[in-house]
Amino acid sequence: MTNPATYLIITLMEFAELFVRIAGITLLLLLAAFCLRDARDVAAARFGFLLCVSLTAVMATSISANSAAPPEAWRMVLSPVSSSTAIFIWWFCLSLLYDNFRLGALEWGVAIAWTAFGLVNLGDFIKLAPPQYQWAGTARSLLATGIVAHIVYVALKGRRTDLVEGRRRARVFIAVAISVLFLTDLYGERVYGYYYTPIAVNVAQLSAFVAVIVWSAFWLLRLDRSMLAFEKRAPAPETAAPTLTPKERILHDKLVGAMESDKIYLEPDLSIGALAERIGAPEHQLRALINKSMGHRNFRSFLNGYRMQDAKAALADKDKAGLPILTIAMDSGFASLASFNRAFKLETGATPSDFRNAALAPDSAAQN
Repeated sequence: MTNPATYLIITLMEFAELFVRIAGITLLLLLAAFCLRDARDVAAARFGFLLCVSLTAVMATSISANSAAPPEAWRMVLSPVSSSTAIFIWWFCLSLLYDNFRLGALEWGVAIAWTAFGLVNLGDFIKLAPPQYQWAGTARSLLATGIVAHIVYVALKGRRTDLVEGRRRARVFIAVAISVLFLTDLYGERVYGYYYTPIAVNVAQLSAFVAVIVWSAFWLLRLDRSMLAFEKRAPAPETAAPTLTPKERILHDKLVGAMESDKIYLEPDLSIGALAERIGAPEHQLRALINKSMGHRNFRSFLNGYRMQDAKAALADKDKAGLPILTIAMDSGFASLASFNRAFKLETGATPSDFRNAALAPDSAAQN
């Protein structure tokens, strides 16, 4: 016979498990609807929608020793979706951390490998049977570890050059939260297996997901106070350019002088801290000026704007037609030919060689 105290604890845990499951699914579906609303124009919203759907499947299919398993027909539909969550978390984080993020060969390659390893044991997962091929699960665990490492690397590496203060602060949170969630899940799988984990462990894992979901809801679903009064605030008047305070104007003039007169951007390893020190300004004030008053979201893109002007002028100069593109890239301040080619293609849509050929074509025709 079960001890009354033990029975009470188990009952409370079962109630907690049901509560966090329903709360998580409800919030995720709400967030999915908001992401879908903006999916056409915002890449992060598209990846966010996929993530919300996959996390909903995770919430619906997680099984503890005290919970009933979903019907097999449900598992056939939800298991492939829930098993893709790691990939969607990765893509969503990259879309938040990178401006103009697009899926490339790395993202698609890892996703294909992840799906292939998952298909090996998919039938066993649907039937809630022990996986027959442990190597496939190990391969997935290694991929998941690599995904976490990449998210942490991107989040922390870009913190120094990120000029969007809110995103800059969130980078550490993203790195820590993703690491904790991934590693906790991997540890749980290794210790307790894939099914019927102890109810306390399942509640803890679901609660961790719900905590992140609630934070995301507060972040995305900010209610305009004026809506509670059934009226909209008058839109702020649009101006052609942000108005600078006298203090900001002095800093702006120093910055422009350093860039245009001293051509400090030609230093390949120039950091925002070094630039702030050179013009005698606090780094946080310089960040705010470049971001809010000059419209740049990343310090590297700010520098590359000046560097690209020099590079395009050199490529279009017939007197430099014989100069190697590598030399032009290095003389313009780029650290490598690869970084120059990426930046050039992103801004112009053409390669440096194609740009040069098009720019010099009239001169070539005239000479003939």
